[in-house]
Amino acid sequence: IPPVSAWTAGPAPTAVPEEVKATFGTGVTPAAPQLRGSGDAALADANVDNSRMQPWARALLATVAGLAVMASPRAAMAQSGVNMYMGQGCFWHVQHEIVKQEVRASGLARQPTEVTALAGYAGGKEVGSKGEVCYHNMAMAADYGQLGHTEVVNVNVPEDKVGDFAKAYFDAAEKYPFGRADPQDRGTEYRSAIGIPGGMDGPAFKAVEAANAGRLELVRGQGNDADTVGTKKVWVYDSNEFPFHQGEIYHQFHDDMIERYPQKYHDLKKLLVKEGAIQKVGCPEMGF
Repeated sequence: IPPVSAWTAGPAPTAVPEEVKATFGTGVTPAAPQLRGSGDAALADANVDNSRMQPWARALLATVAGLAVMASPRAAMAQSGVNMYMGQGCFWHVQHEIVKQEVRASGLARQPTEVTALAGYAGGKEVGSKGEVCYHNMAMAADYGQLGHTEVVNVNVPEDKVGDFAKAYFDAAEKYPFGRADPQDRGTEYRSAIGIPGGMDGPAFKAVEAANAGRLELVRGQGNDADTVGTKKVWVYDSNEFPFHQGEIYHQFHDDMIERYPQKYHDLKKLLVKEGAIQKVGCPEMGF
């Protein structure tokens, strides 16, 4: 995330602070601008679970999930901050940039065990029969694309830092000639999205709106929304109505399709699984 580096290779990035570079690398691949994540199009046609959950049941499941999170060891930090999610294109590089913003001294100065950025899915109207939302797969598990979700990264930030994280997102987004990162990845699974409690009617929206400063068109997310490629639109979701669904473990702290990240970055996966911050989900773990 600027000023550390652009979300995708494009204009020359600014210098990377040494304490971040030493641990997580620069994440810059200037030779391949606007090409992140090949998209796994071959998996898109895989069989998926046709079962669907009614909206009232989805809301109930989200409430139960929220209560479970509050009981976790990391709940104190989560309750003291704002959970927001952001996405545009593939979530692998998005997670890497948000983690850098979490750990650098000029950001939140978090220790590895305090990192909260997790890759997952949001913005769909439906979930699987057991509340699951899964990546494309051949095991007939509920496919996130078929359910109307998009790839996002959820992060917990102090209330007064919502604007900082949103600004980094918009600073990068306005530079993309195709309106969002990864234009080669087409489909609703890659649309630009921000999720905050209450959406455009919530208290955090003022900070998001100020950070945008009129640069992109902020549109109220209705769920199962269209791709934003070729536009300057960003869907803004009420994360209470359209909650974040953590992705599979193998997707966490993953290399991007055109960038390779340091081992210390990948080691966060094992660490946060051990800490209980990353949970197994009811989806196939393909492990690529």
